[in-house]
Amino acid sequence: MTASIVAASVLSSALTAFFVTGLDHSAAARTLPLPQDLGPADALVLSGKSELRLTNVDGRLSWSDQPSSRVFSIGTVHVGRILNALLQSDKYSAEKADFAAARQKKGEDFERRYKEMLEKARGIDKDSPEFPAAREQFEAFQQEYTVWNSASEKEGQDMVTRQYQSAYGDLREAVEVVADRRKIDLVMRFIPASDKLAAGEEAGIAQQLMARTFLRSPDSIDMTEDILTEMHLQAPKKD
Repeated sequence: MTASIVAASVLSSALTAFFVTGLDHSAAARTLPLPQDLGPADALVLSGKSELRLTNVDGRLSWSDQPSSRVFSIGTVHVGRILNALLQSDKYSAEKADFAAARQKKGEDFERRYKEMLEKARGIDKDSPEFPAAREQFEAFQQEYTVWNSASEKEGQDMVTRQYQSAYGDLREAVEVVADRRKIDLVMRFIPASDKLAAGEEAGIAQQLMARTFLRSPDSIDMTEDILTEMHLQAPKKD
């Protein structure tokens, strides 16, 4: 009997101390460690007009059985800024310089031949028997120049297309690396809303505005600087 009374007294004292401490809002009471995680749990059900059941599907928050009903992380990249810096790098600028030098050299050769023909034609009258041959030579020269110029322009266009395609491929590879590192699912191209418009025709200005995907976006989702670092590029920001 005595042992029962003592045990009850001890239990009562312990419960009293527990409830008093639990109701204490002093600084000392708030220093008690709190759990950092909830769960694990199979799902989280939120009440409302209709219940919303949130589950973990492949590490992403999901609210239905549809693949599109997932929470995906998002990042943005200023594609134009990176491509401009990339196309000015040695990898691409050297090829453009070589092409321009070869075209200039060939153009100077045509100019030299044209001047020689003009000088030779100065002493030939229209009634001269040498005139038909001179005219035929000039027409052949014009045809040769036209064919070369058209082929050269197409070669230049093909080079630009090839360089942009290659640079875009390099950019996509860097995006994959950085996105995996930062655990980003969706990457969108964008132009910062704060960038100034370039002067031009009304249609061009309207197109610049339409190219701005976001009117506002947090800096934390902008991957541009990380992409530039990954590709070892430097690209100054526009004012």
